[in-house]
Amino acid sequence: MKISHSKSPLANVVKGAAALAAGVTLAIANPTSASADSGHWIYVTGGKAMFSGSNITVCDTAVDGNRVRAQLMSNTSTIYFTGWAPSQGCITEGHPTSIVQFRVCTENIGCSAWHNRY
Repeated sequence: MKISHSKSPLANVVKGAAALAAGVTLAIANPTSASADSGHWIYVTGGKAMFSGSNITVCDTAVDGNRVRAQLMSNTSTIYFTGWAPSQGCITEGHPTSIVQFRVCTENIGCSAWHNRY
């Protein structure tokens, strides 16, 4: 008598869904863990931002009444602010190379961690 250890197709679907849910939970719990060098999005609840070359794009990703903008830190530690992104929209602004770090902030919620621009 041969004993089979294969699982039913439904068991494989359930196992895959559990793994996906664990990954989504990890991504939500730590949304800024990925590298945020130029060309990578950084996230905060309701918004995101990315430097690409000399431009920063800031997006408001939720219709919740909270505006989104980025804070920019220069090489002299001076803090600058971008304009507010429109609700469920994005703005793109040019900034000099003296900006070395940035973070994205949602009004009434908070900001991501600071990330290096380069």
